[in-house]
Amino acid sequence: MDTVWPPSILTCFSTIPSNPRENDYWPPYNKLLNVLFPPDGPFTVGPQTHPIAESRKSIDFLAEYQVFWGDAPVFILEIKTGPKLGLVSAREEADLQIRTCLRDLIGICPLSKLHAISAIGTKLCFYTVEAGSAITPPRIVGKDQLATDTAPPGRWDCDVLEAEGAARLKAIVHEIGQACAQLGPVTHVTQ
Repeated sequence: MDTVWPPSILTCFSTIPSNPRENDYWPPYNKLLNVLFPPDGPFTVGPQTHPIAESRKSIDFLAEYQVFWGDAPVFILEIKTGPKLGLVSAREEADLQIRTCLRDLIGICPLSKLHAISAIGTKLCFYTVEAGSAITPPRIVGKDQLATDTAPPGRWDCDVLEAEGAARLKAIVHEIGQACAQLGPVTHVTQ
């Protein structure tokens, strides 16, 4: 594990308490994304928060990071706390939220493919979508919501702090970098 990421990232992840809140994950993932997409390059890492209207709590926010090429999103990372991996409803909520985000942003992504990751703690589930295509992995639709797990825990199949998870994430970042390089210089769109 020690050679997977620089010590500064591992140290940041090691500060997450044993009973974490979602915002305990924000600094480590922010640091990680800024290492993968350096701020002195053509990418910008932008934290986003959105109120969740359907939340059972009075105030609940979805935390995500979007990586931009100019003004256009090219990568998404949404974060939930690690203990939520064991909760069917939390996984289903995370799955639906990332799918909604992908549907909303594919139309303004300058790449042919938009990548996203749902992080529940340090466990990762990888998503992609191309314009006019279905999101992968495919959505599981249950006939009986009490009996069907529409977001099985096995979809969060690797850990960002382990070799396989780090390699998969680095491969996506490399793919995004190569695709963005084909776009030419970064441009900013005025809206």
